[in-house]
Amino acid sequence: MERENRSLMWVDAARCTGCGLCVTVCPTEAMTLVEDKARIDEAMCIGCGACVDECARGAIQPVIRGELVTVPERPAPAVRQPGPLAETAGMALAAGGMGLLAQAAGALARTVGRWLTRPSARTRRPGSQDSPSARGRGSPRGRGGRRVRRRRKGSGGRWSE
Repeated sequence: MERENRSLMWVDAARCTGCGLCVTVCPTEAMTLVEDKARIDEAMCIGCGACVDECARGAIQPVIRGELVTVPERPAPAVRQPGPLAETAGMALAAGGMGLLAQAAGALARTVGRWLTRPSARTRRPGSQDSPSARGRGSPRGRGGRRVRRRRKGSGGRWSE
């Protein structure tokens, strides 16, 4: 009964430097150095934890004991296999999507091509369809402005020629 209530200690050999501080503090002399590594005699260890507190490298840890509980096995879930119709529909959707993607890429390429080949505002000729003066009807410099209409009608005054 006494053995079940106490916790045992465990030494991580990779962390242990063999300093021997744990050997000096063990009240039951359960700690020894073997080949410059700490070893614990489980029969003599009372689980007081003095060696755990003394180890600066954290190489000595208490052993945590627990109760293993068996869990009943669950049946594996059934894997659904797609039928031939689902496979065909999936391939048709993929092909349709690729077609739409190709059309969208073509439209984008045409739009970018038009944009890149369009003359800039500095290189446009005055009076061309794309010029800013031809676009606005109410513009005084445009072809359809108020001044030009008065001049054409011959309304007299300072606007007539």
